[in-house]
Amino acid sequence: MKKQTIPILLILSLLTTSCEVQSLDVQGHRGARGLRPENMLSGFEYAMDLNVTTIELDVAVTRDRHVVVTHNPYVHIKLCLNKDGSSIRPDTLGLGPFIRDLTLAEVLTYDCGSLNPDPSRFSEPPRINIPGERMPTLIDLFDLIREKGSQVNLNIEMKIDPRYDITIPEHEFVKTVVDVVQKSGMKNRINLQSFNWRTLEIAKNIDPEIKTAGLLGENSFKSISDSVPSPWLNGINFEDAGGSALDILNEAKSFIDIFSPAWRLVVPGDSLYLNSTVQEIQNAGFPVIPWTVNQQKEMATLIDLGVDGIITDYPDSLIFLLDELGINVR
Repeated sequence: MKKQTIPILLILSLLTTSCEVQSLDVQGHRGARGLRPENMLSGFEYAMDLNVTTIELDVAVTRDRHVVVTHNPYVHIKLCLNKDGSSIRPDTLGLGPFIRDLTLAEVLTYDCGSLNPDPSRFSEPPRINIPGERMPTLIDLFDLIREKGSQVNLNIEMKIDPRYDITIPEHEFVKTVVDVVQKSGMKNRINLQSFNWRTLEIAKNIDPEIKTAGLLGENSFKSISDSVPSPWLNGINFEDAGGSALDILNEAKSFIDIFSPAWRLVVPGDSLYLNSTVQEIQNAGFPVIPWTVNQQKEMATLIDLGVDGIITDYPDSLIFLLDELGINVR
């Protein structure tokens, strides 16, 4: 994304009405998804070179129990090619092979750097493809961080769907990820996040010191019926709890440290607003880090509300805005 000229009226408004934000956690979504191939080492390195404070990424676990970095529990046919450059043949559901059914050696045969999954959304330039790039392991990312001497933090999403059996067993998945994190020597710079709040409770039970972030989507909190809560909230019934973001967080405070909602859920006046201000959530002990925010107008709105961080496909654009506003990258 090209650096934008911020309207002077917007800058003046923020400087006079903001919640005294002194610094912000800049989180590069899937590395720097709008600028480099997502969840690839090239994107992670680019994000570090931009001086983001946190890299957000996703993980899955292979058949031979290696933790690999990928957004989907399958090889995405719009992101990856076969090693000979041919398209991956989809299954009957239109999906590529599931990660749980592949060994690491098999995962490494795919080229996941040549394709732009959505050219209309991620224009070229500034997005640059890296042909031949392979899906990294989480250990590969740790090695890269050490090689660069970076102090970047990691926000690692565990992709476990509570509705479908599409990964290795949930407890084993979480234990495998936690084991890698514990051995990395970087545990104090890592938090684990998930839309599946049961996954976060499992992680806390394995290692109470690991920080966790509860993701919340625009629909993932809604109960299926009066007696059946959302499958994502670990048994918490949104309506019975009180019908606000803060209510369900208080129900989950034993296993959630950070709140990471779709950004509209914390904007008062928005049709999706969940009846809890950023300050109310923070006062209850939960830092607020919304996702995924790519427009500077929306970034400015969230900064004005006093959020602790922002997850974005374009960390360069957010850093530019913060510089214009005189706000430090945390």
